[in-house]
Amino acid sequence: MREGLTLYNTLVVDDEFWMLEGLKKVIKRDCPDYTVTAVARDGLQAITHLEKEKIDLVITDILMPGMDGLQLLQEIRKRGWKIPVLIVSAHSEFDYAKQAIHYGAFDYILKPLNRTQIISALERAKTVMPPSSKGRVDVLNTVPVTSTQGKDLIENIRQSVCESFMKDLSIVDFSEQMGYNASYLSRLFKQETGKGFVQFLTEQRMEAAIQMIKSGKLSITDIAKQIGYADYKHFRKVFKQYTGMSPKIYQNHEGEHLDEIEEG
Repeated sequence: MREGLTLYNTLVVDDEFWMLEGLKKVIKRDCPDYTVTAVARDGLQAITHLEKEKIDLVITDILMPGMDGLQLLQEIRKRGWKIPVLIVSAHSEFDYAKQAIHYGAFDYILKPLNRTQIISALERAKTVMPPSSKGRVDVLNTVPVTSTQGKDLIENIRQSVCESFMKDLSIVDFSEQMGYNASYLSRLFKQETGKGFVQFLTEQRMEAAIQMIKSGKLSITDIAKQIGYADYKHFRKVFKQYTGMSPKIYQNHEGEHLDEIEEG
């Protein structure tokens, strides 16, 4: 417990009793800065608690009878409450995550949950607490992940990929560095860029390979290694998928109309 400071009051919303009890148990045992001060079985009950009590964090399921988790999140934002909301769901469909991001959920994690996920998510929650919360406050607390913070987060990843595409990169690496759930970060990346992480990384590598081939300074094998492909056959396959021809044919016919060239 933080000496001299009150715990973060947490509201857990889920229509499944075992899930409510499980979250309460993990938070009590493993998250000493938090206390579950209220539980609700649907969004309407949650709103009642929020109107009457000082809540610092909401953890909510999506699919519930009556007002579901996304409707609850939307209502919270409509009322101008800047409370961080953590979405937990057994459903991995992109539309759910997209809506959660749109309405300002700070994270979206999938069931079945484990202790590590919950502990990590609650640690991240502290960084998005609004100034009125009882705990530590960061500069970006009042900026929801759907707007400037989310865009900046993805822009940082995009820039890192552009500068380091030759390295062995994955969205999991960035999620661990930045303290976000990998699935959530992947969906946020696609939401902001219109492309999946792997697609974006591949495009950066292929465009670099094209420029290197045009320069004529390196062999095709060396180019493959330079942009992060230790296996030439794999590089050749990806390059052909991207350009429509093998690297050697591209090199031999560089400058011609590519759609008129066929590999013999």
